[in-house]
Amino acid sequence: MKSKILLLFGLLLLGVGCTLGNTPKSKVTELLKRYNNHSEGIKIELGDYLDALDLDEDSLEGYREVYLRQYSDLEYEIKDEHINGDTAIVTVEIKVYDYYGAENDINDYIGMNQEEFYGDDGEYDPDLALKHRIDELGKASNKVTYTIDFTLTKINNNWTVDTLTNEQLEKIHGTYAH
Repeated sequence: MKSKILLLFGLLLLGVGCTLGNTPKSKVTELLKRYNNHSEGIKIELGDYLDALDLDEDSLEGYREVYLRQYSDLEYEIKDEHINGDTAIVTVEIKVYDYYGAENDINDYIGMNQEEFYGDDGEYDPDLALKHRIDELGKASNKVTYTIDFTLTKINNNWTVDTLTNEQLEKIHGTYAH
């Protein structure tokens, strides 16, 4: 009898354990942890994004480091979860480096100090300005807090995070206008 009760209890725990990992909150947490831990999928998506920028290899690597730092240091707190049948919305507050504000400051600095970005030929060199931009983004320390509503869909009893919007990605990257 004891073994039947233990078996039943074990199956119950297994069922509850499987369900706990398949909630909208848990799926959003998994997604954000993939950013924190630089999962292979996240690095591939970042690489695809950066490749579209048509930059030289040094600049690509610089931006890769800037964004991987952003992902590592991304802080989040699940604020709310609303489930309506096979759809859900999970509201998350994230805290990231304020690259939007840093970009504005960098643009102002470059505009007011163009002579610092002249090449050997005495002409403005955009590559020098780009190197400065990447270096400054890598030093950014001010953080900004954003709220993101992640939408999820339940397919075959499995919750999946819907494709992220540009706005959501800009918030994760810290480049969303505020």
